[in-house]
Amino acid sequence: MAGFLENKKIEDMKAVYFIESRSESIIDDKIKEIRTYLKDKIDIGNDLKIFNAGDLSDPKDLYNFLNTPSFFSIKKVVILKNCEKILKDPLKIISDFVLKTSNPNENAVIFLTSAEFKKAGMFHALVKQFGEVITINKPTSENLKKRVLEKVELDGIKITPKALEIFIGNINDDLNILENEYEKLYLYVCYDDKKIINEDIVKRLVIRSVTFTIFNFVDHIGYKNFKMAAELIPTLGADENAVSGVIKQLFLMFKSVLYIKDGERGRNEAKTYLERNIHTNPGFILRILDKYARFARNYKPEEIIKIIGILNDFDIRKRKTDEPAINFLYGLLSKIQFIQ
Repeated sequence: MAGFLENKKIEDMKAVYFIESRSESIIDDKIKEIRTYLKDKIDIGNDLKIFNAGDLSDPKDLYNFLNTPSFFSIKKVVILKNCEKILKDPLKIISDFVLKTSNPNENAVIFLTSAEFKKAGMFHALVKQFGEVITINKPTSENLKKRVLEKVELDGIKITPKALEIFIGNINDDLNILENEYEKLYLYVCYDDKKIINEDIVKRLVIRSVTFTIFNFVDHIGYKNFKMAAELIPTLGADENAVSGVIKQLFLMFKSVLYIKDGERGRNEAKTYLERNIHTNPGFILRILDKYARFARNYKPEEIIKIIGILNDFDIRKRKTDEPAINFLYGLLSKIQFIQ
C-alpha cells in the first residue's frame, strides 16, 4: 500500500483520515488501495462500508455499523465519500462516535474524502484532534491514460475520449513526452471558457513523435524484417535527432536481448536494465520484455555481440562526421543485416 498506509499496522492507525484531491480518479484509486491494504487484515465483507455523503439521507445504516461491535476484525472501517455534502444527522453520528468513545482509534477507522479540506469545515476540529489530512495534488497512476485523466481533473479542465486516445497514441507511451506535450494542451485551453481539450486541438498541437518511427524501425530489425526497416529511413533521415535515438534504442534492444538469451536470470537482468533506462510504467516494461523475448529467437549470441560492436563504431562515427542522416542509417542497417 503506497503513501500514507505504507508499512502501517492497522492497530496503530488513527481514528480519522481526510483524503483531499480535486481528482475523482485519484480518490477512487485511493479507495481501492485502502481495500487492498485491508483485505487480509479485517473481514472486508462485514467490517468495511463505503458511504456517499450526498446520498446518505437515511443514516441508520451508518449508526448501526459504527455502534455494533465486530466479532471478526480488529477494527471496523468506514469510507465516506464527498464528505463536504454530509447532512446534520449523519455528521452527529460520526462526531458522537469519535468524541464519546474513550479511545476511538481502538474500534474503527473513518476515511473521509473530498475535493478540498477547506470545504468540509464541519470536520476540521475532529480531524485536527483525532486524525490527519492526506493531500494528493499530483497524478499518481502508472497507467498513462489514467495519469492524463488525473492531470486534467487536478487542473480543472476536460479531455474528450477521442482526444485522449489520439494524445496517448501520438506520445507513444512515453512518460517524458507526456509531461511536455500535456503542458501545451493545458496552456491552450486553461483560459478558455469551456476548458475542453478536443481531438482537433490534440492533432494541431501534439505531432506524432519521431520516437514512434524509431521504435518501429528498431522492431523491424528485431524481427529481421530489414525491408520494412529500410522503408522508414527516409522519414527518420528528415529528423536531425533521429540517428541518436536509433542508436540508443538499438543498444537497449540488443543488450536486453543478450541478457534474455541467458534464461530467467537474464530476463530479470534485462528488466532491471530497462527500468534504469526507460521512464515508463511497469506494465509497459513487461510488454517490451515479452517483445524482446521474441526477438531473442532471431539472433544468436555471437551475432548480438557483433551488432553491439557495430553500434559502438557507428556511435563514434556519428560524432566525428557530418554524414547525412539518411546515408548513415542505410549504412548502419546494411551492416546489421549482413553481419560477418
